[in-house]
Amino acid sequence: MNASKQRQPNLFVEIGYYIIANKLTAFLLLTILISALAVVQITHLTRQQLIQQDELLQQRDELDLQWRYLVVEEEFYSQHARIEEIAKMQLEMKRPTSKDEQVIVLP
Repeated sequence: MNASKQRQPNLFVEIGYYIIANKLTAFLLLTILISALAVVQITHLTRQQLIQQDELLQQRDELDLQWRYLVVEEEFYSQHARIEEIAKMQLEMKRPTSKDEQVIVLP
């Protein structure tokens, strides 16, 4: 029974011996592992950039919405009728009549 255990090769040991014996295979295996790790790292960085892009796009949309509200508010406050009403009510201003007008002639 002891002899039968020795006859069965250990797979990991055999692979290790083969890799050590064949330098090209070892180099290719190392290259594959490095490129696989690079793919994982690049995928992770790409996902982070996409998340950041989504956050920036959402922030842009919020700022655009605020800007639109400010434009509407500016248009509301700059309406001539509203300005005239504030001038009459709060500042007690009135339109000048032709009697109140004075013409100044410059030489």
